[in-house]
Parts: sequence; C-alpha cells; structure tokens
Amino acid sequence: MRRPQLIAFTVVQSVLVLVFAAYLRTNEKPSLWVMSILLFVTSLFFNALQPMAHALLNDVVDGAERGAAFGLFNLVGEIGAVVSPALGGTLFDHYGSWTHAVYIDGALMLAGAGLYVLIRENTSRA
Repeated sequence: MRRPQLIAFTVVQSVLVLVFAAYLRTNEKPSLWVMSILLFVTSLFFNALQPMAHALLNDVVDGAERGAAFGLFNLVGEIGAVVSPALGGTLFDHYGSWTHAVYIDGALMLAGAGLYVLIRENTSRA
C-alpha cells in the first residue's frame, strides 16, 4: 500500500513548508542556519515524494496507458516549474518578501495530499 506513505510524506512536507513560511513571517532578519536546516529537512521529504508518486502511478494505471500517464504527470510538474518563478517573483515584488509564495507552496502541497486521498489503489496487483 503506497498511498498512505505518499499522503503522510506529502502532509509532513507541507507542514514543514508552512513552518518555513511562518518562520519567515515572524522574523525580520531570519537566521541563515535555521532556514538552511528547515530547507534541508523539508527537501528530504520532497525528494522522496516523486519516486513514491511514480510507483503509485505505475500501480494504478494499466500498462497500455502508462506512457501517457507519466507524460501527463511530468507535464504538470514542468508547468509548475515554469509558473512558479514568475508567480513567486511577482509576489516578492508586490510584498517585498517570499513569505506569500512559500505559504502558497504549502497550501498547494496540502491540496495535493487531499487529491492523493481520492486515489483508489489496486490491491489485486502485488
């Protein structure tokens, strides 16, 4: 059962991102050490998510449709990679801080965890 672990890691990563945003918001001059540690720990969970998501995707999609499913999965990720810098930069220019962009990231990750809850795993394959 891959889905519960994927959901758990996504929620933990989301909470860590929100903690990072709250730290940025509450500290006028945030510590580079604290930010580095938060970013490192957060990235451990984030970097574990993609292989978990790929494994779950492999399990729930029929073999004939896997190429299209993985292509769509990567397309959505790449769209995020294109939109994120522009949106983050615009928010920084408007507010003078990265805090809003980081809060949006955490909220999107929590929404993703909610979408993972809707996936039905095929338990007959093992």
